[in-house]
Amino acid sequence: MNFWRRWRRMIILGVAFVFLAVELPIVAGGYLAKPAPADVMIVLGSRVFGTEPGPMLRLRLEEAVRLYRQGLAPAIIVSGARGEDEEVAEAFAMRAYLVREGVPEDRIHTEDGSYNTYQNLANSQAVMAAQGYRRAIIVSNASHVHRTLVLARDLGLEASAAPAPMPDSLPLKVRNYLREGAAMAAMALRR
Repeated sequence: MNFWRRWRRMIILGVAFVFLAVELPIVAGGYLAKPAPADVMIVLGSRVFGTEPGPMLRLRLEEAVRLYRQGLAPAIIVSGARGEDEEVAEAFAMRAYLVREGVPEDRIHTEDGSYNTYQNLANSQAVMAAQGYRRAIIVSNASHVHRTLVLARDLGLEASAAPAPMPDSLPLKVRNYLREGAAMAAMALRR
């Protein structure tokens, strides 16, 4: 009995260690990241309902508007394709939201061919090159910032991050942090 108790304790400690090793940088990244002045912001896409940004995307857009008004970047790239269950591309919903919030249309670049974070960044990097932008602020929710910066570094994209708040829903927060942990673990296994 003592033998099984020790094994169970070791397994629990091992799982806790792996969980902390994966999740701690994700949580810390969302709290510690600070945007630096840049040429452009990249707002990463998220779920759209009808033609309107969903809760996560709305928080990202609110952060982008706040930073734009502070003058941290003079232009914005909105990045996201149209999902199978979405009426419009995420980028188009984001563009419409930003225009309603007073961002001039000529300061918004639309990238609507991305279906995941890597594509968001790679395709936005191409827009940056075409426009002569060198440095970016990536805007995403706090749970997503760590992985976003790792992917940006892999692409050679000079970027800082602006963590948008997480929604008030505890189950949604937990789901997003666990999802990011799984994504980071999958990235580590592919390397």
